[in-house]
Amino acid sequence: MIDDSKRAKPFNLSRRELLRHGANAALFATIASQVDLTRPAFANEQKLTGPLNVLAWSGYNDPELMKGFTELTGVELNVKEAESNGAQLSLVQAGTVKFDVINPDAVWTSKFAEAGLTLPIETAKLASIEETMPMFRNRPETMYDGQVYAIPTRFGVNGFVYWPDKISAEAALDAELAWDPSLKGRVEIIDWPELYLWMTGKWLGMETPETATGDDLQKILDKMIAFRPNMRALQSDMGTVKTDLANREAWMVWGSSSDNVRTTARLSGGNVDLAIPKQGGAMWMETLQIVRGTEHLASALAYIDYMTSAKAMKQMAWGADKFAVTNSKVKDLLTADQVKALGLDMMEEWVSKCTMSQAPVDDMAWADAWQTFKAG
Repeated sequence: MIDDSKRAKPFNLSRRELLRHGANAALFATIASQVDLTRPAFANEQKLTGPLNVLAWSGYNDPELMKGFTELTGVELNVKEAESNGAQLSLVQAGTVKFDVINPDAVWTSKFAEAGLTLPIETAKLASIEETMPMFRNRPETMYDGQVYAIPTRFGVNGFVYWPDKISAEAALDAELAWDPSLKGRVEIIDWPELYLWMTGKWLGMETPETATGDDLQKILDKMIAFRPNMRALQSDMGTVKTDLANREAWMVWGSSSDNVRTTARLSGGNVDLAIPKQGGAMWMETLQIVRGTEHLASALAYIDYMTSAKAMKQMAWGADKFAVTNSKVKDLLTADQVKALGLDMMEEWVSKCTMSQAPVDDMAWADAWQTFKAG
């Protein structure tokens, strides 16, 4: 995630009823094949307990998704919407609410694990893991100390989304476009400090911009300040960015989860294009993680299995918001037009040109730098 702004409603699924005939009966008899909870993780007649408390980005509280899980397992869900990765970390550390599953971006996995807040996940116990696109399996961002701690869900790429009658395709392939004087007051971004500081550092030639402090961070900040004349607005949410692009008040949107911005604009009739600059783009990827100390471990595993299934992910991909998802079989559940609208036909190419943007090593220094940028 994304970080602080990106976020997924209606699928009609046929599923056989869950059979529960008493405390001593087998937990499951027959269920939908897409979420096979009869596999070893759940076939020990251990009762799935709840309710399950989930802290997640917008979209995971989709009533249809929540209803599907409860109908399948009998476990009620309480889903609290997350404001940011940092806020998720603080809420879990505070422990005021005992969350069972959280939804941070992949690059925050080590922060949670190092703090002793999450558990390693036995992926062999997740039936849906076999359907994960190969490029999202056992990524380093999802691992800590040689073990998997995070299961990927939604993802996206960041580059430039632009009106081709205002900006040429050739120009859009150069990151310096964002600083081109011809775009004065025509480029919009959102309040996502990790993304823009990281991308700018990368474009300045830094191998690991997330480690930037001192003079290196100042170079990034100076470059961002130089961008300000071209910045039409720094928006707090993606909705406004999309509206301004659709209205042509903005000629280009930098970042803001570019594939989602493109999809939304095109579905509204805007023939915008997406380009990943030759200097490279940035990826984000959300994950599901299990909170250490959960009293509902089997239910947490069942939830992750359900949420990463093709049926659930189809709902996340083609809901109120439109985001790419990591289950390879989702394409089979979408129409050809939907696949094209989501950019899934282009996603492999876009991803190949992107690097996963990383969380800063020095959070406070980056926060101060971003505040300086915002202050003008």
